[in-house]
Amino acid sequence: MHRAVDPSQASGESAYFSDIRVGFAKLFTDRFWFPKIFLGGLLLINPVLLSLAPKWAGGFAQHKSLLFSLLAVNVSSFWFSLGFTYEVLRRARFGGQQLPGWSLRVLGQYVREGAVKFAISLTTLLLPLFAWVAFCYGLFIRLLGLPSTLLSLFVPLGSWLVVPFCAVACCRWLDGASVAACALDYRENLRIFWRKRGDFLIASAFLGGLNAILISFFYTLPFALFFGLCLVDTWFGPIYASAVENHSRAFASAGSQTS
Repeated sequence: MHRAVDPSQASGESAYFSDIRVGFAKLFTDRFWFPKIFLGGLLLINPVLLSLAPKWAGGFAQHKSLLFSLLAVNVSSFWFSLGFTYEVLRRARFGGQQLPGWSLRVLGQYVREGAVKFAISLTTLLLPLFAWVAFCYGLFIRLLGLPSTLLSLFVPLGSWLVVPFCAVACCRWLDGASVAACALDYRENLRIFWRKRGDFLIASAFLGGLNAILISFFYTLPFALFFGLCLVDTWFGPIYASAVENHSRAFASAGSQTS
């Protein structure tokens, strides 16, 4: 990871993966981190959906009305969780205390910014991941004849690449770009991502490994995902800041030399 300001540098300790360690520290130093993560996980994915999932797999028709009712409740609540993580990203991008709080006065902000994050993720996260899985399906399943059950093996590689790409787009919105520009300007997103591609991909790899461990019990899925979203935003915010600040500084230096 890039060498962020860290007290360990002054003491001569290794500063490798400093963003990874600082991200964990920022979450765990909040004494209310567990109830905040727990509430966010409940809002992100309704646990009743997961508890009934095995039954739906064997008899969807018997639970159809309950399924759509729970989905409607979940859709109306998960915006709050996405907005919460956007505030985490904002504080990581510009510097500030982690984690934000849950209160009635910020729910409107969380809904609005959750909608923004969802809109950006449609084209920078979900669409590229879908395209990657479709490509793998056509190549390995249809052309080479591998079993379709192996298709899930290709998802982690695609996620590893598109998660930081989506984070770059979300950070650009915090810097004042429009939602459409963040969601559709792949060229600019890729340019910023490429400047710190090593840092972004290391952080994304850590997230993938962490999620694989935390969701291994299945019913921990909503809390693991929400914890991972908050944690990865504490990593991507400083990495993005370093990418754009270093680029601006280099541009200013080049301009001063020619003047």
